[in-house]
Amino acid sequence: MVQPGLLLLLVLQFSSAAAQGVEDLTRARTKKPGDAYRGTDQTTLSRVLNGHLQRGAAQTRPCEEWSTAELQEFMATVAGHRSSEFQEIYEATQDRRKLLGESMEDFRGLWRKLNSIVDTHPHLLEVQRESHCRQAVMWWVHHLTEDKRGILAGNVSVPLLPEGPKKPCGRGEGEDERSVCAYIEQPNSCDWCHSTQAAHDAGVPGTSVPDALNPKYHGPDDGNPKGWDRKRRCDQDQMPRCQLCEGIGGRAWSDVNEDIDMTTCEIVARPNKSTVAPPFYPKAFTVKRKDGQQGGYSDTLIGWKTDPFCFGFFPQNDSIQPLCYRSQDAYVKYYDIEREAARTDYNVKLTGVFSTFPNTTATILQVNETMWIQNHLWVVDQCICANPSGNHCTKPPCKTYVWHWDTFKTAQYLGREKIGVEWIQNHGTGASAKQMELDHFILWTHHVWTDPISRRPVRMWKPFNGLQCYDPEAWTDAPPDPSVFESPPAMCKKGGAKVRIHCDDDGNYDPGISEGLEHLDALYKEALSRSSAPHPEDVVVV
Repeated sequence: MVQPGLLLLLVLQFSSAAAQGVEDLTRARTKKPGDAYRGTDQTTLSRVLNGHLQRGAAQTRPCEEWSTAELQEFMATVAGHRSSEFQEIYEATQDRRKLLGESMEDFRGLWRKLNSIVDTHPHLLEVQRESHCRQAVMWWVHHLTEDKRGILAGNVSVPLLPEGPKKPCGRGEGEDERSVCAYIEQPNSCDWCHSTQAAHDAGVPGTSVPDALNPKYHGPDDGNPKGWDRKRRCDQDQMPRCQLCEGIGGRAWSDVNEDIDMTTCEIVARPNKSTVAPPFYPKAFTVKRKDGQQGGYSDTLIGWKTDPFCFGFFPQNDSIQPLCYRSQDAYVKYYDIEREAARTDYNVKLTGVFSTFPNTTATILQVNETMWIQNHLWVVDQCICANPSGNHCTKPPCKTYVWHWDTFKTAQYLGREKIGVEWIQNHGTGASAKQMELDHFILWTHHVWTDPISRRPVRMWKPFNGLQCYDPEAWTDAPPDPSVFESPPAMCKKGGAKVRIHCDDDGNYDPGISEGLEHLDALYKEALSRSSAPHPEDVVVV
């Protein structure tokens, strides 16, 4: 079955070299695919990569023409000729192209188990075949040298990638089905925490977090392409295992490892036999300072860069793309899982070319699967209607919801630390952060620190999603007024904001509609006239 995120790593580079050499090894050491091997979504990407396969192999067959038994035999043939040197490179760099089995018998044992389950759950046959096709192509491209592919190409047909949307897996038919689907669904890791609460509570496959300590998982899951050290990033499934005061993070401002105001940390106590309750959010809450000032909740938001000004970004489930960073205080944060809704009202100081402008205000509202990012940009209002799942969608239509209230119920307890908590109660960052004794938990790439008394989250860090800090004195555990979740917001409807991006007339998400972009062009020109900051490399507004 397909390993986590392998599709993005199918960098199909067919050179004319006849023997394993520099080009082969360079390709094995290169994690990030070139522009010629990318696509805007999985369907487009598969078509692009299939084009490379068809030009590089003498015989290819569409995925749907293969049986799972044929695909398993194809992979067994590839395994008999694979490069051990490639595997050593992938293991040394924690690359997700590495094979998880030690021998062909390991894989045959896994396939026998999967086949027996699918025999009694025939609705899984198609998703198993498609998963095998993706894995088979990965083995063909990334575990054979160029000369071995040339020798085999005259004797075997090569499967193509499935080109349609990825098919859903499972119907809630028990643990066997769930084990197959968990393997298949692992690339959709956002869904572990951002499916509907109802689906999660019902045990729908792919809506709960698997055990990262299972030996079959080897992190970092995206290969840590930025090269961050273990203080900035430590994943639960990587080796050696994360320890106290690792993966602690801080206020970051760029992808460069050193561009972070790392928080302070010292070990207070290691785990003992006593049970420490896992972190839980209240099912409904408001976080707001009692004096009404900003700072009851503060964060550094980190996400894929989708526009040159970082106006409308939000977190995704890997760090492969260039990232935006924005630190901001909030006046208030609302959450109500019964409404599948969350909202945060921010005060934002922009950097770069807009650094000479006053602070802006922004409201990020999500209700069900739609997000509205509302910005007051000094002289003009802007609304961005968004589908939060859009950048990692593998089986359209994709839907991503607000986080589960019990997202961290299976988090691993690392111990207690004295750690700096940024911004809260008028403190700063780094050495100026507020010193608190908190319990440290880890769940995959998420690190969470909780108050030992209330058990509420105080500090959270995920290196490619952001830093979140809650003032322990600012919580109110009660459902917010329903009006705060009114959607679609008036600003996002026709006649509302002058700049509306991906919003239809009723304020719903439509990726083909945008209006008022000339106002952003005018703001950008005004900012340039005030500032000596360099131009963005690509001034393209989504």
